[in-house]
Amino acid sequence: MASIGTMAISLTDYLNVSLAYLRQPVTNLEQQKSDLVLKRGVFTDLTEKLSAFEDVLDRFKETGTSSPFNSKAITSSAETVVTATATADAQAGSHSVFVTQLARAHAVLSGRYDQDGTALSQSMAGTRSFSITVDGQTHDVSVDISAGDTDAVVLADIASAISDATGGEVMASYVADTPATGKLSIRSASTGTAGSMVFTDTDGLLGALGVTNAAEATDTAGGYIYADLGGNQLDALFAVDGINIVSSDNVAENVLGGLTITLLGEQEAGDSPVTLTVAVDTDSIKADVEEFLEAYNEVFTYLKAKTRVDGVTYDRGILAGEYPYVSLRTALRGSMSSYISGASAGYNALSQIGITSDRGGNYSVSDSSLLDEVIASGPQALESLFGGEGGIATDLADLISGYTGTAGTISSSEDGVSARMDLIDSRIERLERSLAIQEKSLRAQYASLQEALYGLEQTSSMSNMFSSLLGL
Repeated sequence: MASIGTMAISLTDYLNVSLAYLRQPVTNLEQQKSDLVLKRGVFTDLTEKLSAFEDVLDRFKETGTSSPFNSKAITSSAETVVTATATADAQAGSHSVFVTQLARAHAVLSGRYDQDGTALSQSMAGTRSFSITVDGQTHDVSVDISAGDTDAVVLADIASAISDATGGEVMASYVADTPATGKLSIRSASTGTAGSMVFTDTDGLLGALGVTNAAEATDTAGGYIYADLGGNQLDALFAVDGINIVSSDNVAENVLGGLTITLLGEQEAGDSPVTLTVAVDTDSIKADVEEFLEAYNEVFTYLKAKTRVDGVTYDRGILAGEYPYVSLRTALRGSMSSYISGASAGYNALSQIGITSDRGGNYSVSDSSLLDEVIASGPQALESLFGGEGGIATDLADLISGYTGTAGTISSSEDGVSARMDLIDSRIERLERSLAIQEKSLRAQYASLQEALYGLEQTSSMSNMFSSLLGL
């Protein structure tokens, strides 16, 4: 027979079991809420994947120069001399370029000064002013020269004052050309004749330095390094297809439609012109196609996993049986396998351009050579298959927009989940209040029982004691 102490322990266990039983409805509701939290996370993930796919589709449904199938690549026969980039507007073909002169910035130097000498501070002490005009903008410069300053300090102060006053339009610096001497270097931040600097030597400081000398600088005397002498000495001089071009910059954007030409090196008389060849950018287009397929597969695989029902184990995805999402999965696959009756050039389906699906529904390029041939045939074939009215990308974009829009299917599903979670929270709150009352009552009842059991235990102990004394 169990002792009264053991019975007290059993009563405590029974109380805990009773409380757990009473809490079961709350536990069930909390599990339902947990499932809804998971479902809301699925909707968030699905929205992100669909939105990423939409970004790709927005490009693929375009036609004309905005189409990704109009991408152009350009090659140069001498990349150390000329390179170029091409937009979709560029016409396929070849162009010859001969570079006679690169554009350069107007640059001048002062004469050479001893770093520790004081010749400048002795003759130019005080506040000295001058101005520099570049491209119609005049910058006033003022510098304080203190008696006793070394020539290195004076030249460095002048350089700093020029940089501060011009806001980067003119670059000036002190250059130590030998361990014991230095010069002031002043250079325009812009290349070409348009970037030429015009000096107004108000106090004669620049003249004293030799900066405004009309002669070319030497190791010891000031003057120009590069200057406009009236013959486009600062401009880029090159020829495109035999036509002479003058440019203030080494990057020419408006010489040939759709091309940006970058000049990198000068050529000598007798050198062969550089050949720039513009062609369809097959690699870029194939990379875009791969991106399209990867984005589609990402969405389809995710939907397939979340809407599945295993025929053997009967495991169900979190969206299994939900018609809008089972329907989306089916519609996506249908659009990818559809026959585009209005497509041109005889390509009406993905399978005709080397793209097929596996048994699981994922698509890939199965015939790379065939895709290369289609790309080489011109952009119209792929444009009409993917873009424009009735194209695969256009249909897919229309389908997905019904799910991802602010009032779309996913948004409505999320609202429904949130409403159910709010309802569960309200039911849990009501049950918790009721449980608190029931728990208090049960604990009081079990406390009374334990007291009674304790009294019985005391009585039993005394009875045993008397029996022992009486020898019973």
